[in-house]
Amino acid sequence: MAKILFFLVCFLSCHVLFAQIRIVDSLSGEPVPLVNIYSEDGILLGAANTKGEFFMDSLKQNLNSKVILQHISYDNYQESFAELRKEKLVKLVPRHIKIEEIAIADKSKYDYLILKGYFRNTTFFNKRTRYFYDGIIEYYIPLKDRKGKVYHRVIDYRILEDSITSKNFREVMGNFWSWNPHVMRMKAQSVVNDLPSKFNMVQDKDRKIIKTGHLNTGYVQKTARGDVQVYFDVIPPNSQKAVSFFKLKGQQYTGVTMENYSSTSLEQPELSKLVSKVTMNVGAIKRGSKSEFVPFDFLSEFYTQERRFITKEEFKNLKKQVTSGLWLEVKSQYSSKFWLDIARFGIPPMNPFIDKKIGHELQELR
Repeated sequence: MAKILFFLVCFLSCHVLFAQIRIVDSLSGEPVPLVNIYSEDGILLGAANTKGEFFMDSLKQNLNSKVILQHISYDNYQESFAELRKEKLVKLVPRHIKIEEIAIADKSKYDYLILKGYFRNTTFFNKRTRYFYDGIIEYYIPLKDRKGKVYHRVIDYRILEDSITSKNFREVMGNFWSWNPHVMRMKAQSVVNDLPSKFNMVQDKDRKIIKTGHLNTGYVQKTARGDVQVYFDVIPPNSQKAVSFFKLKGQQYTGVTMENYSSTSLEQPELSKLVSKVTMNVGAIKRGSKSEFVPFDFLSEFYTQERRFITKEEFKNLKKQVTSGLWLEVKSQYSSKFWLDIARFGIPPMNPFIDKKIGHELQELR
């Protein structure tokens, strides 16, 4: 019996080693967390953990299918499922960031930072893409009040919907809760300076670790290239959060925020240095006690294109044009094809597996 157990343990250990893949930066060799893994039909299969690791066996894909690895700071990596299973190490190539730096001698003269950029959101329900929407947005961020309200102005946007998935959503959730497209909520400070009460940062060599109790839930670090990365998951490892609202019940498995900055402080990252930000929520939801939980995930991305500063008086003149509400009217509103210009700013291209759905499963709402 002991021999059988020994060989079983050896077999399982070898199997795990075979199935585990590490994703690293091709220049520095540092692990890359929150790399999203998509199937060729546009389904979000999972994401790498804080160590840049994921297990191929958990994806349950056909060996002949293709998968794509996608991260806001790196070029896309596409490979067949069968070939990716053979890899132990995947090296992602950093994307080139093109943002003009603004030299301002005295920032104290200004009251608001404006970050203008491209946003891109994808909502998944029951393992299918429900909405894909993107656009150009300006965030108006108070400089002298870290708890102050952030306003925004959406300049252009388009919304595409998979009507079959939306129909399935209404069948499962009813008409009470629609969860329409909305823009990313931006705060007046980095997530590392606005952590929930049970989380804290501790020094770990040349970086800072975000912890709750004895669990590591994120970090802030300077990369070999000199930029600063922030990673934080509000859901601790191997746990989940339960949410209830009337007859609706939800389970959240992941609540990640990742911020990338050009060179800045680890203790107080400056939003004027923000290059990109992504939030990802993975969970499930159900209505009533007899129904089953259905996967419900959404991914929000923001990429800075321009930065500028304005005074309080200048902001007052713009006040009627901005809002703090996040929800979008569910129809496209744009005057130019902004999505054709994103490569000029070094923004990674759209997931090709989702791109090929446009005009087919995903139809633009007008």
